[in-house]
Amino acid sequence: MYSLLIVDDEEIILNGIKDAVSSSALPLKSVRTASSAKSALKMLMKDPCDIIVSDIRMPDMDGLEMAEQAKRIWPETRIIFLTGYQDFEYVRKALRLNSDDYLLKPVSDEKLTEVIGNVISKLDSLWMERFDLRYRKAAETEKTSINPGKAVYFLFIAYEADQARMSGSELHKSLCGMLERLFGHYCSALLFEKGENNTIVWLQPAIEEEYWDKVCLKTLEELQSFFLEHLDVRMSIGLSQKARPEDSEQLTRKMKEKCLGKDNFGCLFILDAEEEKENSSENYAVKAVQSYIRNNPEKDLSLGALSDRFRINPSYLSRVFHQETGIPLSEFIVRIRLVLAKKLLAETDMKIYEIAQKTGFETPGYFTKVFNKAERISPRNFRLNVSKDKAEK
Repeated sequence: MYSLLIVDDEEIILNGIKDAVSSSALPLKSVRTASSAKSALKMLMKDPCDIIVSDIRMPDMDGLEMAEQAKRIWPETRIIFLTGYQDFEYVRKALRLNSDDYLLKPVSDEKLTEVIGNVISKLDSLWMERFDLRYRKAAETEKTSINPGKAVYFLFIAYEADQARMSGSELHKSLCGMLERLFGHYCSALLFEKGENNTIVWLQPAIEEEYWDKVCLKTLEELQSFFLEHLDVRMSIGLSQKARPEDSEQLTRKMKEKCLGKDNFGCLFILDAEEEKENSSENYAVKAVQSYIRNNPEKDLSLGALSDRFRINPSYLSRVFHQETGIPLSEFIVRIRLVLAKKLLAETDMKIYEIAQKTGFETPGYFTKVFNKAERISPRNFRLNVSKDKAEK
């Protein structure tokens, strides 16, 4: 699943693009909007994205400058320019930025979603190349020296090794090669240590500190997703905050305890040098699934459909969702749909069958049955009670 950011200073165009993309079948985990280039950069500083669709001429900063800075934050970001100006200089600069397309307004919804779909196909191919196991190589502990006078970040990766598929040694070698490719652009030094079904990495960033955390987390999320989706290997990943090299033993011990905890395996978290603090108590995939369900209660929310959309193993998604939220995925879906149903019953004149359809229930009869069981009242009587209460007030 990929993230998309739409940048345009014209609200009508901004909302139009968002509606077109959100209602499409594109595999997007999030669609965000920004009404200026500067606000887009602020958003990207907090959370880098995979694809940017941007206007060029905007009041505070043009889209070309914004795109250039966005690629500094996350070099893998793909850019689609959407502008009303067929200016040669704009096109030249867009080409220099290695943008994926240059579209002239107005553009049809079909054309725009087709272009975004093509970019997603490219990202799929590039994503596979970044994690290609054919390029695995072992990295020796002595290979790269850490500067003792500079801050270091520690990474602890625990994995479920399977001798029939990949042993702990093979996973370690693959990880070392992958991490060298993934972090080589961002780090001045990398050092690897092999444990029992775990890999410890020392990282010394070469990029600005303000970019590091987000770039690092996004890269690790992709690494975690790759091993789960393509090798069915679950990983638990801990990342320390900036620390001293001499803190290595203490921090890796804490991260090991956290990563190997029965209720935490499969998570990705940040551990501070002085006190533990989770970047999120919820798995990042769970957050994305919850958000999608809340925003699309009428769509197919079966386990199979959700696992396909978010590229997550179905059994893993079911298990980790229950683990992180405390309720089964199916129950969460019903709760969200019933909240919307009650709102529609109370605030609209929609017919029962229309509400059933709007809230994703298969038939009006099934909707009534589920509503009755959860609320101990039929949808019709619920509406009558609400109307009666309003009249009395």
